[in-house]
Amino acid sequence: MARGEAEAFLRSVAQRVREVPLPFVPSLLVGADVAYGERQAVAAVVVWDLREGKVVWEETREGPVAAEYRPGLFFLREAPLVLPLLSRVPLDGWVALLHGHGMAHPLGAGLASVVGVLLGRPTVGCAGSLLCGRGGEPGEEKGSWSPVWWQGKRVGAFLRTRAGVKPLVVSVGHGLTLEEAVGLVHAASVYRFPEPLRLADALARKSLRAAAGGV
Repeated sequence: MARGEAEAFLRSVAQRVREVPLPFVPSLLVGADVAYGERQAVAAVVVWDLREGKVVWEETREGPVAAEYRPGLFFLREAPLVLPLLSRVPLDGWVALLHGHGMAHPLGAGLASVVGVLLGRPTVGCAGSLLCGRGGEPGEEKGSWSPVWWQGKRVGAFLRTRAGVKPLVVSVGHGLTLEEAVGLVHAASVYRFPEPLRLADALARKSLRAAAGGV
């Protein structure tokens, strides 16, 4: 997909993003991430039970690297593997966490928004750094957060998921409020990234090594 076409698609997705209260109390968080080799990639999805604090379902999917990395167009690389896996989750009442951005994107819609809008599911973007915007530093204690602003609009939050550790950038992908997104990421975080995403990343990397003949 050419850059102009991809950017037009993201603008259309941004028009469909809804920042609205969740219609249910989520009991499950789904982490989705992808590990990349030279030509092959492995996506992993991990379903995390918030009440029990454990994994209740997981699955991986191997496929070719769909696109080269292009800043701002991460969805072209990741969505082709992540979407089919999320469609297979055999449970309900979940919110998906994506390693990327939602509304905190120059075009108003990153990977988390693309996934949320296309699936019709609530999604949250979790990223290690800003793609656009600015905001004040949150307090040092776990759970502190401050808003991120872009072009006069609140598009995300800096969230301190662990005391003294660099905050995450949390943004609405689709189908929930920023306060709900921040609360869910905070509730599932022991280390810097929330457990469902951390475990999905580890599973994807392990599966990629196995597919390549490693240990």
